[in-house]
Amino acid sequence: MATGQWADLPSELISLIAERLGVIDLFSFSIVCKGWNSAASTPSSQISARIISSPNRALWFLLYGKNSQCFLVSETDKKYKISIPEMNGAACIASKEGWLLLHRDDSLFFFCPFSASKIDLPRFRKSEQCNVVATFSAPPTSEDCIVAVACQNAPGVDLHLLSRGAKEWTTHSCTHLNGLIKTITGAAYADNTFQFYDDKDRLLTFAPENGKWKNYKIIVGSGEDHPNTETVPFLLWRDSFKRCSMNERLGLGEDVSVTTCGTVVPDGRHGKILFNESVSQQSKSRGLRGVWIEPRSPQIPPEMSW
Repeated sequence: MATGQWADLPSELISLIAERLGVIDLFSFSIVCKGWNSAASTPSSQISARIISSPNRALWFLLYGKNSQCFLVSETDKKYKISIPEMNGAACIASKEGWLLLHRDDSLFFFCPFSASKIDLPRFRKSEQCNVVATFSAPPTSEDCIVAVACQNAPGVDLHLLSRGAKEWTTHSCTHLNGLIKTITGAAYADNTFQFYDDKDRLLTFAPENGKWKNYKIIVGSGEDHPNTETVPFLLWRDSFKRCSMNERLGLGEDVSVTTCGTVVPDGRHGKILFNESVSQQSKSRGLRGVWIEPRSPQIPPEMSW
């Protein structure tokens, strides 16, 4: 059958095929043509609904390099090799609810690997000499979505915010840290504030409503031990790559280093933050990137834009 004729298959047959596919096959199915993408929307939404209602939210791991070739590892250790053109030359700076926030050159965009949904954002240029950590308050399809990109440099932190529908970024700087905040490796949104966790025991927060910064020292213990303290609304998971034996599960050699992007997922009464990591095997090693992601398949209308 010629390539152009795939779109001419009966819609009822295409829908029946889509309903019997798993999340990875649905991704390949959805990028064949517009008709197949439309047929995949309902089963993709059903898969996402099952994941959301599950008491144990599954996390997958996406490994990528400098081109479009990627490897996905499911929570059951199934491995998939797929081509994702959007990952070519891009770096993931945030992951949440199946959406990746990707940065490439001066462009920033949302992308879901499981549905091929993409939303471009206004131009964003970051400094080369800074530590970048990002998060967003809600899925990019929500009117409540605010994107937060923190650029950490020697003086402090420049926080760039973009509200849904806005065409320009706003910048809020925090320069009075006096070295209190070390390298930021985790970011989240809760209680109307953006929260940035360093790799030691400090937390920096920003409230968009009033523009106020606060920083805290994190103390391990129960509320009974520290009655006058606030409670961190997340479980903090560091070293997730090592904890989950990802080097062995991915079959990586000792000559490979991996820089990972973490994520935030619900976990019982609290959310759980998986922190960014840099896992080096040798001083001179081949560098790859990875990101933790929920296997969701959000769909967007064809005419939708930021």
